[in-house]
Amino acid sequence: MKRKLIRTTTRALTFWLIVLVFFTGLLANIVYYAYSGKKVGQEVDKRADELIEELALLLSKPLDESDQEGVEVVGMAYSRIPLMGELQIYDERDNILYRDGGQSEKSVNREQVVEKSGTRLGRVKICLDSRPLLTERHRTMFILFFTGQVIILVLAAGTYLVTRLILAKPVTALHHGVSEITGGNYDVVLDRTGYEDLDHLVLAINSMATETGQVVAELQVTRNFLQNVLDSMPSMILCVDINGFITALNQRAEQEIAVSGSSVIGRKLSDVFPHLGEEFDEIRKSIEDNVAISKQKDSCPTLGTMKKSEVTIFPLATDDGKRAVIRVDDITDRLKMQEMMVQTEKMMSVGGLAAGMAHEINNPLGGILQACQNIERRLSPELARNSEVADEYGLTIGKIQEYCQNREIFSMLAGIRDSGERAADIIQNMLLFSRRSESSLEECRVADIIERVLALAANDYDLKRKYDFRHYAISRNYEQDLTVYCVRTEIEQVILNLLKNAAQSFKVREKQEVEPCIGISAEKEGDQVEIRVTDNGPGIPEEIRKRIFEPFFTTKGVGEGTGLGLSVSYFIVVDQHRGKLEVISRVGEGTTFVISLPQERG
Repeated sequence: MKRKLIRTTTRALTFWLIVLVFFTGLLANIVYYAYSGKKVGQEVDKRADELIEELALLLSKPLDESDQEGVEVVGMAYSRIPLMGELQIYDERDNILYRDGGQSEKSVNREQVVEKSGTRLGRVKICLDSRPLLTERHRTMFILFFTGQVIILVLAAGTYLVTRLILAKPVTALHHGVSEITGGNYDVVLDRTGYEDLDHLVLAINSMATETGQVVAELQVTRNFLQNVLDSMPSMILCVDINGFITALNQRAEQEIAVSGSSVIGRKLSDVFPHLGEEFDEIRKSIEDNVAISKQKDSCPTLGTMKKSEVTIFPLATDDGKRAVIRVDDITDRLKMQEMMVQTEKMMSVGGLAAGMAHEINNPLGGILQACQNIERRLSPELARNSEVADEYGLTIGKIQEYCQNREIFSMLAGIRDSGERAADIIQNMLLFSRRSESSLEECRVADIIERVLALAANDYDLKRKYDFRHYAISRNYEQDLTVYCVRTEIEQVILNLLKNAAQSFKVREKQEVEPCIGISAEKEGDQVEIRVTDNGPGIPEEIRKRIFEPFFTTKGVGEGTGLGLSVSYFIVVDQHRGKLEVISRVGEGTTFVISLPQERG
């Protein structure tokens, strides 16, 4: 098997030094090559100029005397010059007198006319060959490159040995010290190396170890503090992973199971707390959807069968995976106290306000409604006295009615009447919301209640909101003999409010793609009777659904609603009948209100 080469600072330093020296030598050779090439060219050009001048001077006498032998002597003498590639001598008629050698690719040509006293005697042409100089240059470059490689090898070997002597021992000591620190020994102190740069690193590591030790100690104090906080809380608190294994718990949880917390860490939640193991699907849903889930239980085996508990599941995202925190609270006393406080506060605030409004507003409101009714009677053609008085003034009751109709006086009167009746309803709803009904529970047939409400709804028409139950399809689905203990009038009011809410929802959607339909059904579910009011309207958005039962919360415009209808219904069902009122809705798919009432007398 091929052994993997371990990378060290010594080897890295040696390698990069070799690379640096190599490329430095290579760059020097390139510079020398460029410089020497230029230098050779300059030398050849200079030599060619000198030789051509000398030849022109020496050949002037033999050419003037037509001395062929003298021309050849000069020619042979200069042909032996090392750089001379070719030499040609011509007379005044350009007849060649002497020729030696030939041209090459690396040659420099010169030509000059030979004259004497202004008389042209002939011309001389030379061609210098630069290859000998280039060959010498290549030889010099090879020697330099070879010498550079030898220097590189010597430097590499020397650097490797020196760095091993200088760096290996200090780095080994640093490695050992850092290993001690990573192992948790923050008291370790590294010795100085004697090298200033490495000593800076040693000081930094020693400082880091001291600061890390302080941080770890502070984290341990914080961890103990948080654990003490959790242990001091009266709630049971557990932490589980997505697979249901316990990862942490507080002292209250340990007390309930009478074992130490360390012995249950890593065990299944269902094995240690069976009643919480039943909520595993909710735990997984809370983790996956990243939402908190809260549930109330009428009995808790851990806290006691007579105790009411609230189990809250919080999603917890950690670096090592998703988890959930489970909190179990005993809410028995809290629920009793809340019930007393809610009733007391409502009696003190809304009750007092409603009573005052009833006394102060009912009388002038009755006068307004009575005056509005009298005005409508005075304008009616059905009363003979109205026609007689009109005739006395030369008018007809028909023309008066046409005038009132044209000027929308009847619409204004209807608006006054509707506003007054709505104000009366507000007072009535506030009074109902503020006090418990003194009516007693009695056994009632659910079918009779529903039919009575449907009969009332069939005659209900809202002019301003333009809904009419006669235009909607009503589907019924309930048993005729199904009974429930309730205050009949109050449950009728709840169902009528839900029917009105369903009818009004159809006007939210500008274009109804399907026929508006309202369904009402009732069936027995265990010891409860569920009454469902369903519509195929536009549905309720999630942000509105969460607040739909809050007092005075409404999505209607100013003057169109008080926001008390559903809150009063919730109060009647939950507080006065100990039942449940829930809403199920998805946008675009309609809405269902579910009333759950105990079938037996509570």
